[in-house]
Amino acid sequence: MFDVDLFGMMTIAFVQKANVILLEIAAYQQYFEQLGFQTLVCSPAELRQIQPDIEWHFMGIHSRRSNPTAILIHEYASRSIGPFTGFKDLVKKWLNVRPNFRVFLNEYTRKGLNFKDNVPWGIRTTIYFPAEQQSVLPDKKYDFVYAGTTEASRHPEKWLSWFVPGGPLEGHSVLVLGPRRKELEKKYAYSWIHFHDTVPATEVNHFLQLSRFGINYQPDRTPLNQQPSAKLLAYAAAGLPIITTDYAWIRDFQKKYGGAYFFLGRSGILNWEELNRFTYSSPDLSEWTIDYQLKNSGIPEFLQQLINNKYSE
Repeated sequence: MFDVDLFGMMTIAFVQKANVILLEIAAYQQYFEQLGFQTLVCSPAELRQIQPDIEWHFMGIHSRRSNPTAILIHEYASRSIGPFTGFKDLVKKWLNVRPNFRVFLNEYTRKGLNFKDNVPWGIRTTIYFPAEQQSVLPDKKYDFVYAGTTEASRHPEKWLSWFVPGGPLEGHSVLVLGPRRKELEKKYAYSWIHFHDTVPATEVNHFLQLSRFGINYQPDRTPLNQQPSAKLLAYAAAGLPIITTDYAWIRDFQKKYGGAYFFLGRSGILNWEELNRFTYSSPDLSEWTIDYQLKNSGIPEFLQQLINNKYSE
């Protein structure tokens, strides 16, 4: 059992850089506040003034401590993307200060970064947000939804092209739920393609329930093809049929947790009738909840031990 009284004396600051959207922070705050911690979200510039007991950084570069007495947690949600991946990872290792604990997305990320010190570590893979009041809406507003980043590295033009005049899904409506890019909205300015800003994590399920199918388009290249898909987990939690690219992580996930998904490229045709004929099923998400993932990361036990040592001195 965790000591809620001791935890209640501690503040965790989740450090979020400008223009970076981290939906999981809301889940983190909910989990740790239930354990008794006080939590807040701040920018790196605000840390010195706030002086929290625990700093949780999402890496990145963190080359200097602003508060030498704080417990420091570094979370690595990915390896570097693009050319010179190995060199980029090495530079980050050189520049980053040594934390008290490291959190990795998965074994692929941990082994790729290959830290040689004895800093304790744990795995906290992508989590979905349970919808306690989930209800399947009888009327669907959109045929498809894509909930995630549309940055260039994810090649959004490839799936958006399905919906343009002459495309296989021309005229079928799609909701694009994520950070907006003006150039995409200008290029795909059709009445049935709806771009919407990112919404709070508690509202995501509502928008997913307005759609018939979820699109999980992931380029089949490292490190992206080795990373858990938050989109797919959110679609599965909402009970949506899932259309997905075929890559290493999704095949491993399907083998372990089940589910039947429409894999792109399996047939030579992508059309509305084929998508509707396919028999979909949902995976087992019992190991992907907030509580399960954070508890099994080892972080609560680590913090309990550090705090016990501090107050026993």
